[in-house]
Amino acid sequence: MSTRRVARVQGLIMEEISHLLLAKAKDPRLRMITVTKVEVSPDLKRARVYYSFFGQDVNRASVKRTLEGSAGFFRREIGRKVDLKFTPEIIFQFDESLEYSQHMDEVFKRLHETDAIKPDAE
Repeated sequence: MSTRRVARVQGLIMEEISHLLLAKAKDPRLRMITVTKVEVSPDLKRARVYYSFFGQDVNRASVKRTLEGSAGFFRREIGRKVDLKFTPEIIFQFDESLEYSQHMDEVFKRLHETDAIKPDAE
């Protein structure tokens, strides 16, 4: 399968799921979700949807259960909008890269502050 086609399908699925989360999600927690990336298998049978959300008061496990329970809805809607022979199975996975980058920013900030406090020993 062409990598160009896989990339195009990934973009279409990402766009459609993002739209569905904003426009049709009944659970208000789902409206806070951002789709960060979609990876589709080369045979287009599975789509791994990476997501993140902002806010410390949201229970990550609860959101994951809600998304997994809604996977059939998302698959059905994608099947209606995206013209494919087979609609891929939707697998949701939390994207930890944003949290990791925030953590690294804090580490670098603390290092920079520590260096600014130390007098130069030259």
